[in-house]
Amino acid sequence: MRLKWKIGLVAGAAVLLVGGGSVVSAMQDANWLRVRLVAAVEEQTGRHLTVDQLHVWLLPFPWVEARGVHLSGVEEADAAESGQPAPNMVDAGEVRARLGLLPLFQHRIVFNDVSIIQPRVSLRRLPDGRADWIFTPPVRPDTGGGSPSSGKMHWDVSVSTVRISKADVRWDDQIRHKTGQIGFGHIQVKGLDGATPSFDVQGEKGKGQFVLTGQTGRLLPVRAKDFPVQFKLALTIAGHPAGLAHLDGTVTDPDGARAYALQVGGSLGQLRDLEQFFPRADLPDGQNISVDAQIAGAGQQPVAQGLHVHTGQVELGRFVPGSKLSRAMLDATKPDEPLAVQIDGQLGAQALGLRGTLGTLAQMTALALAPEKTETPVDLSLVDGASNLKLAGTLGGGHSSVDVHGVLDQLAPGGTFPTAESVKVDGHVETASTLALVKKHAPQDVVRGLTLNANVETPHVAWRDLTWTQLTSHVVVQGGRLVADPVQAEGSGTAQSARFVYDASGNVPAYEIAMHPVVLPVAAVQGWMGAPSLMQGPLMLVGTVSMQGDDDETRRRTLAGHIGASVVDGSIGGAALRNLLGPDIPLKGKMPVRCFGTHMQISDGAAQIDLLAMETPFLSLHGHGTVGLGTHALDLHLSPRVLLGGASAASDLRVTGTFAAPVPKMEPSYGGRYGLNIGGDDGGNDNCPTLLSAAREGGAGPAPSAPKAGKDGKVMNMLRGLGLFK
Repeated sequence: MRLKWKIGLVAGAAVLLVGGGSVVSAMQDANWLRVRLVAAVEEQTGRHLTVDQLHVWLLPFPWVEARGVHLSGVEEADAAESGQPAPNMVDAGEVRARLGLLPLFQHRIVFNDVSIIQPRVSLRRLPDGRADWIFTPPVRPDTGGGSPSSGKMHWDVSVSTVRISKADVRWDDQIRHKTGQIGFGHIQVKGLDGATPSFDVQGEKGKGQFVLTGQTGRLLPVRAKDFPVQFKLALTIAGHPAGLAHLDGTVTDPDGARAYALQVGGSLGQLRDLEQFFPRADLPDGQNISVDAQIAGAGQQPVAQGLHVHTGQVELGRFVPGSKLSRAMLDATKPDEPLAVQIDGQLGAQALGLRGTLGTLAQMTALALAPEKTETPVDLSLVDGASNLKLAGTLGGGHSSVDVHGVLDQLAPGGTFPTAESVKVDGHVETASTLALVKKHAPQDVVRGLTLNANVETPHVAWRDLTWTQLTSHVVVQGGRLVADPVQAEGSGTAQSARFVYDASGNVPAYEIAMHPVVLPVAAVQGWMGAPSLMQGPLMLVGTVSMQGDDDETRRRTLAGHIGASVVDGSIGGAALRNLLGPDIPLKGKMPVRCFGTHMQISDGAAQIDLLAMETPFLSLHGHGTVGLGTHALDLHLSPRVLLGGASAASDLRVTGTFAAPVPKMEPSYGGRYGLNIGGDDGGNDNCPTLLSAAREGGAGPAPSAPKAGKDGKVMNMLRGLGLFK
């Protein structure tokens, strides 16, 4: 008992002595610890640690408080040469930790519980591959006896538990050109100095939250040779479950050869939920995405031993208008086995499938790791029922080369697009940068990035109310120019031929179109020109035009050339006729048109119309004038003639204003008088052949039906509508 009493007395005196000293140490900067801590961190990481203020308390338990803590990041080459300090990897306003006293006598700094409050972390990867998260300790000099040289004492730092609250993490990957930022509510790591450290991480960005839990093999002071990993990731959006992922397995010799034996998997309900964390990803709308893979291999070349990918519906309209996937499956069970592809989807209203194989898993892994330098075989078929269009060649992130051969029973995108039957394609397509086309795939980017030579033919094409037979075309894409020459078909009783050039080699896309002739739905052409719906029927076009620009307005403004347009056995609506002749025209519904023809010279944003003529059962119209292509401004001089049985009544009109608000007025004759001419024989001559020949630039075309007699009641109503009779 006496011995125990003496020991207690000595211990009490020591506590009083230490406690008194702690009052002093708490008021002073603990420089003795800072020097050793800075040296230890630099020796173990190769980075420089800066601590503005450091205090040590011994009561009620030994602990440390640091303010203004900064850990340097990796140096850039030019900064090192100029002597500039490396940007900080970590900046923390306050760090608190429990300090082990006894390990100090063994030249070890042991922190049992570290709390880091509101740190800012900046993670960079430089173009040469060096990164902030890769530490390179300086090489210790070999003194032969294993002890430090120059009398400098070696200190080790170890940490058991780290708690981080409200961390802000930013990254800048200069190799993949990716940047980002995310906030962490808390990060907790336990057992860092043990055999199985565990992790609990919670973060959020916008409405998205994630929780990462798991454990690894020994990390400190030296990473274990057999390094097991086991992690689970749970995603939520606005508090609702969104996805799960896991990583399990072992990395052998992680600091050396790095042999992998890993299982990776996950599922995601909505692909776009990831945009909460990566707002610039611009992901398509996809559902029910799942991935499972087994990873083996070593070093910088991990290899997928097995892979299974499944998706539900994915919208692909941004890549191909009107397209989407209904489901997709990618499967392979061995690294030397080709990756099987089974995809079902739609192009507009048409169901299509994609079947075949890509390269082996080993080749696909290499492609994923180094896409610009790797190519893999591709053997796929676009399937429509029993027909297919085969694509065979090589696919890479850089160069790709594919032959296309086969027949599709039908190509029916739906909407406003034509429908074709038994589409046959024979061709070859290449690109020097596949990834660039995936990232930027506007028409001008595709034409600049592809080389293509193909023959296309189909026995039957339908578009709106028109049909074509034996359509063929030779298409070449090279040097940023797409040329379809010739495009030939039979339709509307006429042999048709055209040449189309899309030149994207310059800064502004340019177009050339030659028609000898071409028959198109008049409604489609009116839509392209931005004109109102004036007439219905097949529109025959002849002539050559050119234009340039990225938008419809610019293309209309730069349109130049000559065009002749004609319609036989069509119709014109009452609204269109009122646009031309005045608001009081009494026509309801549509009026049959035996023939319509116009010819114009186009330049400087205007169409100079030298012929504008139309023949109906009881109205004949001739004229000329100008139309502004961008402004739709009208300056038309028209001579409508109403048929009166065996005679006629005619007057002159001038139409100004715009398509949307025309202003028709009677136009005076050469003598300055307004008048109405009544009489003459209107049935002896058929004007259609003459006006159609002029509109077709002398070419052939279908003839209109024979003229029919008009009705007197309608004639008188028309005269009154023109203001000729009251």
